[in-house]
Amino acid sequence: MPSSRPDPVGQLRVSWLLLVVVGLVVAGVVVLAPTVGLLLEQRRDIAAAEAQVVEQQENVEALQDEVARWDDPAYIEAQARDRLFYVYPGETSFVLLDDRSALESASAPVPSATLEQPTRDWASAAASSFLVAGLTSAGPTSFGEPAETDTPE
Repeated sequence: MPSSRPDPVGQLRVSWLLLVVVGLVVAGVVVLAPTVGLLLEQRRDIAAAEAQVVEQQENVEALQDEVARWDDPAYIEAQARDRLFYVYPGETSFVLLDDRSALESASAPVPSATLEQPTRDWASAAASSFLVAGLTSAGPTSFGEPAETDTPE
């Protein structure tokens, strides 16, 4: 008499087959992962090397243009005049030496054309400074603005 239960051997075969397939997939990933990582790293290195080659080719082209400029006698003359201050016989060369920057020379204050009257007597200010410095025990950082003294004007 046939039983209504499914055959357990058939279920085991399916689960064993599933385990074998999953195991093979995992083994394939483990075996191929380092190779794929190496492939990606090599592609990245190749791309960097190609970019470096392009940059060096541009540099070589710029240097070749520079060499071509030096073949021109007018360029050589201009460089000798600018860099070495060479002149032809009979010419006079002038060199302007200005160690100030453009900002300093542009923002220099213009002196006043009128005389200004001092607001305090300098002699009494010097004497009071001398007396304060000699008679106090406070340090130099504690001094602020000197006190105004009553002096006849």
